[in-house]
Amino acid sequence: MNIRSMTGYQRLTVLTAVATLVLIGVGALVRTTGSGLGCPDWPFCHGQIIPPAEKTAIIEYSHRTLAMVVGFLIMGTAWVTLRRHSDDRPARTLAIISLPLLFLQAWLGKVIVERELPAEVVMIHLGTALMLLAILAVIAAFSVLGPARRRVESSERASVLRIAHIAAIVIAGVLMVGAYTVGSDAGVACTTWPSCAEGAIPFVDGGRLQHIHWLHRITVVAGLAAIGVLAMAATNMRERSPILERAVWAALALYGVQIAIGALNILSGFAELVLVAHLAVGSAIWALLVLILVVGRFELEIDRTAYSADTLRSPAADPGA
Repeated sequence: MNIRSMTGYQRLTVLTAVATLVLIGVGALVRTTGSGLGCPDWPFCHGQIIPPAEKTAIIEYSHRTLAMVVGFLIMGTAWVTLRRHSDDRPARTLAIISLPLLFLQAWLGKVIVERELPAEVVMIHLGTALMLLAILAVIAAFSVLGPARRRVESSERASVLRIAHIAAIVIAGVLMVGAYTVGSDAGVACTTWPSCAEGAIPFVDGGRLQHIHWLHRITVVAGLAAIGVLAMAATNMRERSPILERAVWAALALYGVQIAIGALNILSGFAELVLVAHLAVGSAIWALLVLILVVGRFELEIDRTAYSADTLRSPAADPGA
């Protein structure tokens, strides 16, 4: 399906999910440029509707403005889902959940400003954003699949999905620890990679900030292992699903890119653009894993067609081979 063949509702849901991902990236820009307190009050900026001509104030206010736009998109998606697609019960339920989560996210943003960026609240703020992104990604997937989608009842597929659930949880943990690492200023506690000059032995050398930094690196390895196991499980399925396989291997490849970006963070001297890319790609991996759960749960017509074509082309299926 290309964008021209999509319905208005499908375009809206996809746009909302993508805009939310972009918003998370802009939020990373706010943190990495030290602009979190560029507007020390909320919802105004230095008591004004228009922010002053200062870099940090402009970046922070741009984030707030985009957040407002995304908020309207989320409310619009929920309204259209409930109004015109109420027969799709899973999508309707997710649309209802998205609204209080949206208001919670806005309130957390206010708390962060008022309490001057405590690391714990920053981590919770990102966690809520990831939950919202997951919900919106699933709504978008449901809109593309349509209410007539068919659940796949297979013990083999269920086993792969259990691994996918674990991988998604692990990646969410990696992102949360990463957010705490940045929020507590532990991201710059190690100035070399893959070693750490300031704390060579994890949790032994160095101080509290080096320990937090090492914790993030270790969770990254756990994430790689989780997605690697998922890739092997999806590839070894007897009843192959080409779309599921491609999505899982794309997640693994993207995770490799994410590790390279993490190394580049340190090697580049913590360049702002690299720091933003680090969180944006991490969030994209999380969204992709959520979509993998949907693709793995429901059977797509293109999936069946591709599998049949692969079977017909295989030597075992060709008597003359």
